[in-house]
Amino acid sequence: MKKTAFIIAIILFTIGSTFAKDAPLLVTAEWLAANISDPNLVLFHVGDKTEYDKGHIPGARYIALRNISISRDNDKISTELPSPEALKTTFEKFGVSTNSRIVIYYGNDWITPTTRVYFTLDYLGLSGQTSILNGGMKAWTQIGKATTTDIPTPAVGSLRVNPRPDVVADADWLKTQLENRSVSVIDARTLNFYDGTSVGFRPRGGHIKNARSVPFTSLINEDGTVKSPEEIKKIFADANIDGGDTVVSYCHVGQQASLVYFAARSIGLKAKLYDGSFEEWAERADLPVDDPKRDTRGTTIQFVSPDWLAPRTGDANLRVIDARNNVYDYFIGHVPNAVHLADAVLRAPRGGMPTQYLDPFLTSRLLLNAGIKKEDRVVIYSDGAGVLGATMLAYVLERLGMKQVFILDGGIESWKEKNAVVKEYPKYEAATNFDGIDNRSVRVSLDEVKSLVGNGKVKFVDARPTENYTGEANVWVRNGHIPGAISIPWKTLMDDKNPHKLGAFQNVRKIIETAGLTKDDDIVVYCGTSREASLEYVLLKHVLGFPKVRLYEGSWAEYATVPELPVETGSK
Repeated sequence: MKKTAFIIAIILFTIGSTFAKDAPLLVTAEWLAANISDPNLVLFHVGDKTEYDKGHIPGARYIALRNISISRDNDKISTELPSPEALKTTFEKFGVSTNSRIVIYYGNDWITPTTRVYFTLDYLGLSGQTSILNGGMKAWTQIGKATTTDIPTPAVGSLRVNPRPDVVADADWLKTQLENRSVSVIDARTLNFYDGTSVGFRPRGGHIKNARSVPFTSLINEDGTVKSPEEIKKIFADANIDGGDTVVSYCHVGQQASLVYFAARSIGLKAKLYDGSFEEWAERADLPVDDPKRDTRGTTIQFVSPDWLAPRTGDANLRVIDARNNVYDYFIGHVPNAVHLADAVLRAPRGGMPTQYLDPFLTSRLLLNAGIKKEDRVVIYSDGAGVLGATMLAYVLERLGMKQVFILDGGIESWKEKNAVVKEYPKYEAATNFDGIDNRSVRVSLDEVKSLVGNGKVKFVDARPTENYTGEANVWVRNGHIPGAISIPWKTLMDDKNPHKLGAFQNVRKIIETAGLTKDDDIVVYCGTSREASLEYVLLKHVLGFPKVRLYEGSWAEYATVPELPVETGSK
């Protein structure tokens, strides 16, 4: 009897295994309807959780990308694959077992997260028993099938996985394959990102060197279904992808690329997905990019007079920012059509360190709230105590990639000499998109400073008042300056009566020449929190035309807290 039961178990296991190995990549709604009662069926719903709660295919379990990925909270790349052991545990909690028949579907236009779930299961060696419902839940309802709000509570599964690291590409391997004609690197992003027109807050634009463009949107029909194998073959052939090539797809964070990966698999191509995608590639200066639009992203920052601004305050593409920190100054009177955006909101504590610049995306949200689009021209002024709020905001806008930035020379005090102020608030259309770049070339980090101090390759310029430079002012964790730094107190560059107005040009030039700075120098400016240094950054780079000027954003507030970094006191 026991022998008979054992034989039956072997037969059932063999049948189940054979059935699993024959699973197609795509199934129809009719197929799902015929198999919905299969006890081995595991159905996953991908999409918005609220949408799932309102109605889903009976028996479906909701899965989110956060369930199967590591986020940047772990100092990892977004949507990066967790370990096979962690994924095994996750899918077992969803009720997946070794003999499960898995079907994934999307609720509403979520095809790429769905293919990302498929890729994850393929990585675990489960693609032979996994399919995607072509057309998603819409296909299900179109054949007259009902949805439900009942949420299943599956028993914990027992899963055996066979990880496939061969389907995942990493940056170091990919770097060695860029000239390999049998490896086709495919950029799955839309064309505006591929050609560098849009950047999406990355430090670099464009695409991986020699990559070809197959936008993920080109692989699906208007109804959300995946295109036929014949259509996909033509799309790949048009991108000069040979049938014998290994296709390596990437996108922003590895989600859209999973659709290209899925499409390549559907026509029998060898496929890999570069999990780090352009999020990682753009971060690393050693990884080459082709960036057709690089030379079009330069920023200009100019000082303009009230006479220049007065006839332009109503221009459609010119926005005026009042960056004064005291909003009551704004209430009392401001330049016509100026929107109030205090410079203080651009920075916040991070890890206990005060006055750290916000993430570029967060800064862009502030600008959008102020009705400012990336293509606008911007005029900035700050308070009567100085120009620093305006120059700091100008620097931030350059880092985000805005094209034309102006600083009102003399600020509100010079404006009021000939022009009236108003109390009315500006009216503008709400802005919805800000495609900024995270331009790292304008600044240096703490790690870079550590490598630069004392090597003689750069000249540090300290913009703080003299007593801070010499160490006589007891302000910081440690007092003094970076060894060898040149002291140029910011106020010496401004008008004696109006610290928002540049000093006479010949005097400014003489101060810079006397300090020993030349246009051949590699210059790093700093101060206490980089606010004062932003003036000297703008002045040296954009007014005087020094080609190699960068800002140390952490400045002395950060430098002084690192015990191994040397400190010098006294005057030079």
